[in-house]
Amino acid sequence: MLNALRYFWKEQPLALSAFLLAMAFLVFFGARFVLHFIYFHDPVHRNQALEPWMSPKYVGMSYQLPPEIIREVMQLDRFEGKRVTIKKVAEGLDISLEELERRVRNAQSKVKILRDQRGRKIFAPTQPHSRDGGR
Repeated sequence: MLNALRYFWKEQPLALSAFLLAMAFLVFFGARFVLHFIYFHDPVHRNQALEPWMSPKYVGMSYQLPPEIIREVMQLDRFEGKRVTIKKVAEGLDISLEELERRVRNAQSKVKILRDQRGRKIFAPTQPHSRDGGR
């Protein structure tokens, strides 16, 4: 195999470099996808109580809400182009984290009803998780 690599490096260095770069991207993004898939399919990471450090994307993935719904509920248009945390969103809306969580859960209920009406399977657990991880 090393002989084949030496041959290709000698004869086609550009093609081999492009292939190795493509393989590196495949491994990186494949591993990233698998890790996110495993993380958000663990019931502990679903419907988590909102924490100040969370991002809107994290909340959307935890509550299985589409980005459009998260954008609407959190009114993210006012934060356009900024990396924002849930704490900053709550401060920008002049509400508490608990109120923001209530709004997110209400949106989740509405989305679940719409999905049920359309016959799509819902993966969300029925019980929310506490901030201390259920201990």
